Amino acid sequence: MNQNNRADESERVLFAVLGMSPAVLTETVWALARETPPVIPHRVVVLTTTQGRVALERELFSGGESCGWNRLCAALVRAGIPTEGRLAFGLAADHVRLFPHPSGRNDLADIATTADNEAAADFILRELRAFTENPQTVVLASIAGGRKTMSALMMSCMSLLGRMQDRLLHVLVNPPFDGPLNPPFLFPEKGRSHTDREGRAWRATAARVSLVDVPFVRMRGWYEGAFKNLPPGYAALVRGVQSESPLPLNAPVITLDRAAGEVRVDGAEPLRLSPSEFGVFLLLFAGTSDQQALADAMVALAAKPVCRDTPDWVERLQSGGRFSYARGSGTLDVEGVRKCLSSARAKIRHHTRLAPFADALVPFRGKSLGYPHKRIIVTGPDVFAIQ
Repeated sequence: MNQNNRADESERVLFAVLGMSPAVLTETVWALARETPPVIPHRVVVLTTTQGRVALERELFSGGESCGWNRLCAALVRAGIPTEGRLAFGLAADHVRLFPHPSGRNDLADIATTADNEAAADFILRELRAFTENPQTVVLASIAGGRKTMSALMMSCMSLLGRMQDRLLHVLVNPPFDGPLNPPFLFPEKGRSHTDREGRAWRATAARVSLVDVPFVRMRGWYEGAFKNLPPGYAALVRGVQSESPLPLNAPVITLDRAAGEVRVDGAEPLRLSPSEFGVFLLLFAGTSDQQALADAMVALAAKPVCRDTPDWVERLQSGGRFSYARGSGTLDVEGVRKCLSSARAKIRHHTRLAPFADALVPFRGKSLGYPHKRIIVTGPDVFAIQ
């Protein structure tokens, strides 16, 4: 049922991702028209690939005046559902918008690679934002079409941009109408039958079309005050929202291996730090936040004599690198600590899993470590305590 009773002047837009099954559009419109009161979108906007556009043209817009989309509109009118000024849809670019190739040189025929999905995420976010910026628009977002990643990205974008009046929809239809039929099933159309692969005939009116309102977390009202301008891309917006949110209990587990001088994230993915950065990192997680105290502890570590228990990374720290401790030619002053912190923070911001937590892991001066201690594991000997 419609959860959002809005004034008649609100423009309702059916906004959908679409793959090779255009029937999800006609099924969704049919199901919306069966709500009480009927919900008839003013216009339909589809995001799809070049292959999806071909399928859309073939199944909904071929056949002239008797094409599938026109038959749907006519069926609604016969059912006494007003459609005047509604259901604007066609093959024009204003209604069918193609996913751009990551290179920008052409449009995507399919969304198959990581780069394709990143480009699709930015495109969905940008197109959806254009509608959600208008308070007089109600977005009916469909996740029924396209690849699973397209549906997942649509749901994520709705969580980032959706408002209270917007809805997230999925449509279901009973077998055999959810599979290949000849001609393809579009909606429960009177007087029409379909044949399955075994040659059995099925009356279209036997189909049961169900619309599901998918609950989703609306984060927009919570985070939008934190940004002067919303980040332009999907990944940047996700990182920005994450940086403003309380750290979740499912933050990555960080393992600091003091024997190997390594940082592992969720048991596998490494964070590659220099020996100096790793040493400062250890001290931060041990509770040392004062930069002078960090510098003093690092100088003391650099001065320790090498023994059989000294890890290789400590020897590398002593023999060269940023500070060249073993030569006795200087000390690690506070400025050196700041450089270590800055370079470590930069590496974290480029790490896939840790990027949203950079400021919590390497706090700025005067702030304490903000990462949950229960998500930090330290193994190996305490190199600062080895005599």
